[in-house]
Amino acid sequence: MLFSKLIDRYALRNFHKNISNAAHYTSFQEHVNKRNRDEFYSTNSVPNVSLTTHSIEDEYTSGIFEFQSIVPIGDTINDLVTGEFVQHENKEQPNVIFVHGWRMKSNDRLIKMFQHHMKKHQWNMYYYTLPYHLQRKPFESSFSGEHMVSANIERTVQAVRQAVVDLRSFIHSIKKRQQGPVFVVGLSLGGFITNLLATVEDQVDAMVSIFYVNSLAHTIWNTDPGKFIKKELLENGVRYQEISEHFKILEASLVPPKIKQDHILLLSAKYDQYVDIEDADILWNAWNKPRRIIYNCGHSGIVLKRNKIAKDVMTFLQNRTMR
Repeated sequence: MLFSKLIDRYALRNFHKNISNAAHYTSFQEHVNKRNRDEFYSTNSVPNVSLTTHSIEDEYTSGIFEFQSIVPIGDTINDLVTGEFVQHENKEQPNVIFVHGWRMKSNDRLIKMFQHHMKKHQWNMYYYTLPYHLQRKPFESSFSGEHMVSANIERTVQAVRQAVVDLRSFIHSIKKRQQGPVFVVGLSLGGFITNLLATVEDQVDAMVSIFYVNSLAHTIWNTDPGKFIKKELLENGVRYQEISEHFKILEASLVPPKIKQDHILLLSAKYDQYVDIEDADILWNAWNKPRRIIYNCGHSGIVLKRNKIAKDVMTFLQNRTMR
């Protein structure tokens, strides 16, 4: 336990070396409009996804996919949705969409964790880029993901909405082009997005959420990664209850998933210093306790236990291909 916490705390010191060079707080409506969840995350569009090939090897084509956001926020760079793909020539193979974590600088962790295993089974892989991250990072942003979760409450809400809606649309485009099932695997903040996706999208054949956040308001207010956002909000007179109310539309535990319960796998880390496991427990209980694995590690288990995590995820997804 102590070892796991120490590693997480060391990693958090490095995490906080990237700090914002400008304030983000922008005033928002005190009285939150009651948003309809299905309307808020709705999409009837199948985007025109362009695939740019970079290499062809061993029956696989690799490259970059791009499409214009279904719900643009107003930043040209961010509103071009992009990501990496590794696609087998067999259109009947399963398709796995990976959603990375907050502030990730690349998809390396997900690639190292899963790509070798999935290539052995000839599965297709798509690495979806979250708003304001990686290639979608605005020029003025100090680091990847700075503008997705910040003291700009309304922009945070819209960025999460954009992530979910565009992910839904991307799933629909894969369903149209490919014949195999579509699985979604989210990591950390990506798990938070994947959980939200499960509450509005029934075209996902299985989902895995790894070391996920349930309540973004709780995470900002009560965990180390959110401390500077909390500080900026407090300096502007914002209290927890206000952002909690404003972020209810972003909380997956408030509604049941549209995916079958036995097609959901939740993974948590017992000593996680990034994600409050009690917050993760809330989702698990609210969703009537789907399959869950709790690892004896911290958030750093993403690296230290990646082989075990990959094995557990692959076993779960392989079983879903047989049903």
